[in-house]
Amino acid sequence: MKKVLFAVAATGFAASAFAQSNVTIYGSLDAGVAYISNLGGGSVARLDQGTMQPDRIGFRGTEDLGGNLKANFQLESGFYTDSGAQPTAGKLFNRYSTIGLSGDFGAVTMGHMPDIVFDYVGKLSNGYQLTNWYLFHPGNLDSLANTYQFDNAVRYTSPTFSGLQLSGMYGFGEVAGDSNNGRNVSTGATYTNGPLRAALAYSKLNNRAAGYGGAFLQSLGLGTAATVFSSLSTTAAGVGYTIGPVRLNADYTQVKISLPTGVTPKQKNFDLGAAWRYATADTLNFGYGLSKLESARWNTFSLSHVHAFSKRTEFYVQAAYQRAGGSARFAVMNGTGAGGATGVSGSDTQLVTTVGMHHSF
Repeated sequence: MKKVLFAVAATGFAASAFAQSNVTIYGSLDAGVAYISNLGGGSVARLDQGTMQPDRIGFRGTEDLGGNLKANFQLESGFYTDSGAQPTAGKLFNRYSTIGLSGDFGAVTMGHMPDIVFDYVGKLSNGYQLTNWYLFHPGNLDSLANTYQFDNAVRYTSPTFSGLQLSGMYGFGEVAGDSNNGRNVSTGATYTNGPLRAALAYSKLNNRAAGYGGAFLQSLGLGTAATVFSSLSTTAAGVGYTIGPVRLNADYTQVKISLPTGVTPKQKNFDLGAAWRYATADTLNFGYGLSKLESARWNTFSLSHVHAFSKRTEFYVQAAYQRAGGSARFAVMNGTGAGGATGVSGSDTQLVTTVGMHHSF
């Protein structure tokens, strides 16, 4: 990371005050050649972006205000390395745009940011821990892939007490005469003790844009082409543990979906993953995921190898395979569609292999 330090001095008639700020510029670029089977009636080879980590550039800063009080900000924008395009039109800082204060009381943050389900439990999922975008769950209805941040939000995060941290978040709907319209709430707790990390979280999003989650439900005959969900309620839990060179992770999410038609299906997802660092620069990742929605189910298996040329540059080879069962007739892997959306396979199986490179700064 490149750090730029600023010394700011303000003078008055009788006294002067000094405050030091720290601003970090950071980012990530990722691209690879992917092969996807059974997509739209055939297979496809393409250049993918953000498979191992999302492409982004950001600015993070703090100012020491004295008395252990700090002012903080973060601006982060996502983009596609393969085309240079933005994933969200009209939002320059589509991932983070926040300002806040932190100190002995904890931290208060305001602006545009991910919910606590992603921040606490999403980071224990296979998609995050095994660094493979295709491993997030069909439709991304639980938002573990961090594609539906809260707007107009205020978040409080407590200090850490003996490894335990609590957090709550409220996103204002800002619709006159209807405080429920567009309102989002989220809460959670995380516990860290040496090699152990555990998390619980809950989020409820009202009137969330359906996006490719809506197309996913429509492909199952559970919804219409609605552009918004009435609400999405997600309960999530996750755990991670490190034993020597092996890192283990598991998570569970349950999403209650409320559609404008009155239909209320539920999706349940379970991940189990392991990362084995068998050499200084080499890691093998293994993963299994199960997703159920009513009587439909999808089993996803993954294997990948990551070689670190340095602390910032990595080469990777990944494979993910999904099989549909129950009433599900088609595989629906996250990321196989256009722009990283869920893509519906032409059969009950789908295979994705990727060879790529990731660089962070």
